[in-house]
Amino acid sequence: MTAAAELGYAAFVERNTPRYQRYAAARLPSGGCTGVVATTLAEARARWAFILSQPSPAAEVWLDLRRRVSDVAERTVPSGSELAKLYERFGPRLADSVVLCRHLGLGVDEAAELMGAEASAVTANLAVTQRRLPDLLGGRPPLI
Repeated sequence: MTAAAELGYAAFVERNTPRYQRYAAARLPSGGCTGVVATTLAEARARWAFILSQPSPAAEVWLDLRRRVSDVAERTVPSGSELAKLYERFGPRLADSVVLCRHLGLGVDEAAELMGAEASAVTANLAVTQRRLPDLLGGRPPLI
C-alpha cells in the first residue's frame, strides 16, 4: 500500500472505529463487538485499493460490518429482542438508520456518512419506519 493510501486508511479507521464499535455494541451482546469491528477493519485494509476504487468506500466497509454484525447477532441475540424484531420487520437499511439515529443519537448526516448513503435516504428510512411503527420512534418525527 502506498504511503498516501496508508494515511487514508489510518484516517478512515480513526474516524470510524468508535462509531463502528457503538453500532456493533448496540446490536450484539457485550464483548462481541470489538472482534467484529477489528476483523472488518483488517479486511478493509487488505482490500483498501479496491475499496477506494468503489463509488462509496464508506458504503463498501459498512456493508461488510453490517454483514458481520448480523451474522453474530443471528447466533447470539434472542429472536424476541427489540432489535431482532426491528431487523426482521424492516430489513437492514431501514433498521440501521433507526439504530444509528434513534438508539445511538447520531444525526442524519453523520449516520449517512457512516453508511455511505445520502442523508435524504436516511431521512426517508426513518420516515418509513415511523409510519409503519409509530411507537418505535416514540412518536417523534425523523431527524432532519
